[in-house]
Amino acid sequence: MSQKDYKQLEDFLIDDTFQKYCSGEDKNCILYWQQYCLNHPEQAEMILKAKRLYQILVGNRKSIHEQMERLKTDLQSTPIESVPIRQITWQKWGAIAAVFVALIGSGLWYYSRPTNDIAPQTITNVGQVYQTKKGEKKTFELIDGSTVTLNSASKLELSSDFNGELRLVRLVGEGYFQVAKNREKPFMVQASDFDIKVLGTTFNVKSYPEEPTAEAVLVEGSIEMKSKGQRENSVVIKPNQKITIFKNQAELAVNASKGNKSTLSKLPIKEIAIENIPVVESNTTEIPDIAWKENRLEIVDQDFESLRRTLERWYDVDIQLQSEELKRYRFTATFSRENITQVLSALQKVEPFKFELYGKKITISEK
Repeated sequence: MSQKDYKQLEDFLIDDTFQKYCSGEDKNCILYWQQYCLNHPEQAEMILKAKRLYQILVGNRKSIHEQMERLKTDLQSTPIESVPIRQITWQKWGAIAAVFVALIGSGLWYYSRPTNDIAPQTITNVGQVYQTKKGEKKTFELIDGSTVTLNSASKLELSSDFNGELRLVRLVGEGYFQVAKNREKPFMVQASDFDIKVLGTTFNVKSYPEEPTAEAVLVEGSIEMKSKGQRENSVVIKPNQKITIFKNQAELAVNASKGNKSTLSKLPIKEIAIENIPVVESNTTEIPDIAWKENRLEIVDQDFESLRRTLERWYDVDIQLQSEELKRYRFTATFSRENITQVLSALQKVEPFKFELYGKKITISEK
């Protein structure tokens, strides 16, 4: 690609030399792009934004392929007895890797257009409440015929007038919704970081107060999402698209100091991103984000700090990481029927660490 062709963000992001410049992994690429920046000051703002998008999308993570090769080699050389880890097919990982390209095509969306498409709604009186504890998942049928499957440590509250003029619910945690069609009664989901309006569709929402991101994945139909924050904006999501809201880190620190109590106050949103999710042979059960519904724990290039929170909810345990370095370890794997000891033993094959169990408390330290 010649220099005159670098006109849009996508032009930079799809260039492997620019990716290596952003990641700092190739000295020649770094020198080239530093000189390019000097020669093209008129593109300084676009280059800065492209570099920022790259860091948001992939950061300084280890290559997924590198992790998969390492995990494959370790498991073949020293297999864990009675731990049948089901490896993800290479075709599937090829599809997951394609997410990055799809995301570049879709772009990282910065919303500044105010909208009134979704009228502000608040649950003043709570009617029915559905809830799951850590380590359990349950499916509930609502009075309108919709079904909701709640992941571990989740709660769904229905307004007292649910299925009147409006079907309004509030979610804390993660839920997979299959909404019964009724154009006369819109179905609305409130979460701490966004509201979702649907008529009849299937989608997954993940909004745990302690997590740095909130997500929604559309399987079929259409949904309109309105973010909450300093700027309220909306977007319509298409099937097999995922929207991620990056929360403000300062707000997360405040929530953590309050014991991670859920709140529906308007949070300052950091970034919003949309990506297309490749579906292998049109099989939605292969989407990693909803694998939990099939009782599969899909770990895709996840850092240990984030994985710790997932494992705590999944197995109803309390995990303590003893160093900052441990929090930066990254893992890619799939589990289904393994217990927490088997999971940690398998992860040790990817990154070296020690762990000790005391009932439901687990301490993890560097090896």
